Amino acid sequence: MSTLNEEMSDVRSEVDDVRERLRADVPELFEFAVTVGNITYNANSNSVSVTVEPSSQARAQLSDRLGGVNVKTDGTLEFEFRLSESTSD
Repeated sequence: MSTLNEEMSDVRSEVDDVRERLRADVPELFEFAVTVGNITYNANSNSVSVTVEPSSQARAQLSDRLGGVNVKTDGTLEFEFRLSESTSD
């Protein structure tokens, strides 16, 4: 039987793995450079929230892609990923 400390350590390790995966995968969703900001775990909803901000190069990349139009990038995007249980066979 595992102790509460061992179980908490396992959860922390799993959340850290999810954070690493999100930091690597989320920028690939965009066609311009973004910076992944805060990644927070919510135990009540078993979800992870990720904030994403356009990087300093994003305006130039978007402007070039759109034919030289002036692009303003203010604010952040926030994504919430609900975690699900997986079974190992």
